[in-house]
Amino acid sequence: MRHFSKAFLLLTILIVLTACGSDGTRESAKDVQQPLNLNDSLSFIDPSDSQLIYTGRWNFNDASQPRITWSGATVTIKFKGTRLNASLENQSGVDQFRVVIDGKANAEVLKVSTGIGTYTLAEGLLDEAHTVVIMKETLYNQATIFHGFYSDGQLLPAEKRPALRLAFFGDSNMDGSSNYSEKNTGDSGSYFAYPAMTSRMLAAEMHLQALGGAKLDKHGDNDVRSFIYSPDYHNQDSNYRSGFKPHVIVVNAGANDLGAGKAEIKTRFRNVINDLRNVYGVLPHIVLMNAYGWDINEPANYSQELVDEVGGKLSVLHFPWLWEQWHGSQWDHSGQAHMLADHIASLNEAWSIQYSNDIIDGFGRHGDFANGGFEYQAPFGGFGWRYKDNGVERIKDETQASEGQYYIRLIEGTEVHQPTDATADLSSGATSGSEVYTITAKIRGINNDSVAQISTHFEGQQLYSHDDDISSYQTSDFILTTQWQEYRHTAYAKEGIWTIFNYIKAKKGTIEVDDVKMTFAK
Repeated sequence: MRHFSKAFLLLTILIVLTACGSDGTRESAKDVQQPLNLNDSLSFIDPSDSQLIYTGRWNFNDASQPRITWSGATVTIKFKGTRLNASLENQSGVDQFRVVIDGKANAEVLKVSTGIGTYTLAEGLLDEAHTVVIMKETLYNQATIFHGFYSDGQLLPAEKRPALRLAFFGDSNMDGSSNYSEKNTGDSGSYFAYPAMTSRMLAAEMHLQALGGAKLDKHGDNDVRSFIYSPDYHNQDSNYRSGFKPHVIVVNAGANDLGAGKAEIKTRFRNVINDLRNVYGVLPHIVLMNAYGWDINEPANYSQELVDEVGGKLSVLHFPWLWEQWHGSQWDHSGQAHMLADHIASLNEAWSIQYSNDIIDGFGRHGDFANGGFEYQAPFGGFGWRYKDNGVERIKDETQASEGQYYIRLIEGTEVHQPTDATADLSSGATSGSEVYTITAKIRGINNDSVAQISTHFEGQQLYSHDDDISSYQTSDFILTTQWQEYRHTAYAKEGIWTIFNYIKAKKGTIEVDDVKMTFAK
């Protein structure tokens, strides 16, 4: 345990009182901030202590007041004790952090407000060794300044850094926009976005530079070329070097460049690749990660062509855009993480998947649904089926479930849906017209005259088109009993389909649904 002079502790108390007011408190809506209790005998741990581990683009011009703007950055402490506080200061507005204690992420985010505040990270722990990580979840405002930890125990050397390193550059898909909601609402969050998920699966250190709306180039602060040289997003310096040496660099951008046309977008990609090589050299492998199935002129159409032209340590990963005009939720990020981890693990023998992901694979594989039994739930509460309206409930009751422990309940007029890759191979391309999808589900009604509906909608390569041709919907209605029964719906694809959307709706009365499956034949 560290010991400090009474003068030092009095100075620390004076600083806290000055920042918080004469009574040592400050108001903050819905955050978990707690003022430091002046009767606590907690030891101060300076941010400059060499036993703390930082990741991300921290500014250490003042080592005792490091600051960070980019989301995804972390500070890690290992200590033996029962309590841990942190002193944090947002320069403007409110940003969010995720606290992870001994590998388990807290369910609630830590909201850091403008001004210096002391925040409780952990209390009531067993008096033994603990590792606590704070990750910056959002890039909403200016920098956050870290003023140090307060602990009732002994500071211990942190674990060694991972041997492998990943760097990410991208837009809203990469920064986790709205990924805490099945309804495309709410906050951004980097901890359960696919870059961090992938990094944990591969046991790699992550640096993340991504923000919604980013282009590859020609967009001021908010483009990937600027991100490469941005210590804090808001400023660029062609001489800036973070010192981070990634083994693999993932670029997921280009969607916001679409109007520029193929030739210009390819030029922008080349400029990004050249800048990455300028900063990081020729050794890192660069992955161009593009979504397919959202626009007929999407960069995924020609990213492999670009890689073949440029050459070197480059590869392409195409993943399906299965969430319409919405941003991906944690389920969609999980699907991307599984695909990306597989891709990186295939690059060379240095890489392999070391840990299972936080969430099961969010993409339906081999023509089936993801989480068709509703047994799994993402940390934010979603279960992998999208819905727009209230009235959808996931229920735990193994005595009532048709299989497992969970099922869902839909009140009249509500529906859930799940998009899947129409060719069932998670590769870009359209159906030939010979594909058949058979959906089965266990369904019951609250009343005997309840009616369930299963319908299949079809979409081409371009988003927003699956509701344009109502005449193409393939729909089955089922009059229910109050007992679980299996119902079957079959749909047939025509040529040129990229994505299918299967809906389950309570057409009349309240219905309950379980054990939903789909088989694919061609």
